Amino acid sequence: MMMWLMINRIHGVLRRLPVLLVFGLLLVGCGLQGRPKLDAADIRFAAFYSDYLSRSGVSTKGGGEPSQTLTSVGLDTLFARHGIDQKGFDAKLQVYSRDPQLWREVLEQVRKNLHKGE
Repeated sequence: MMMWLMINRIHGVLRRLPVLLVFGLLLVGCGLQGRPKLDAADIRFAAFYSDYLSRSGVSTKGGGEPSQTLTSVGLDTLFARHGIDQKGFDAKLQVYSRDPQLWREVLEQVRKNLHKGE
């Protein structure tokens, strides 16, 4: 009787083994993907945002408040310079709000851009 229960338990575990293996491989695969890659639109957005921050007086050194306020004309000029319109800008913001890791990568690119500009 005891042997029969042990065999049933082992059989139950072996039946679930393929499912557990697939699940484990998916977890490992997702973990290996690492950081998301920025596409051309993300890099353009980061360049726009870097330009916006630097024109607003924001510095990577910190220690102060922004010294300038961009007008709507100045903002439109930045949009045009970077090939972005309001609709595209809003769409990217929605993408970033759903993917915090991608947003973090964009912010890292912004930080690099600001360091280059100093």
